[in-house]
Amino acid sequence: MEVNYLGAVSVLYPLVERLRRQGHGTICVLSSVAAERPRRSNYVYGSSKAGLDWFCQGLGDSVVGTGVRVLIVRPGMVRTKMTDGMDESPLTVDPEEVADAIKAGLASGREIVWVPARIRWVMSALRHLPRSLFRRLPL
Repeated sequence: MEVNYLGAVSVLYPLVERLRRQGHGTICVLSSVAAERPRRSNYVYGSSKAGLDWFCQGLGDSVVGTGVRVLIVRPGMVRTKMTDGMDESPLTVDPEEVADAIKAGLASGREIVWVPARIRWVMSALRHLPRSLFRRLPL
């Protein structure tokens, strides 16, 4: 919670103010698909990323028209030292795929980037499942 939300917000707020005064700039924030619907297996992580994600959506809205923008990146599982030894999900990606998606998102002016892109539709379906059904999934 301190790192994923409080730490990030404590840096992002003054950073966006500096970029506002400067008149341009882009902030790229690594959120997570876990922000869409926290699971029982990682609800602390998911809730901290949800807080960050929603903060950044509001932050992005607050800078429209100032020359500053916020890019929110929502990767699924990424193969890193942190996930080494964990069971991979079907849509697990390499860090290079996340980097490529960030580059594409920056170039296109998008506000939210999903990695891989098709995980957006998976998360949309999960987000809309009734809680009683979601709870039964082996997540």
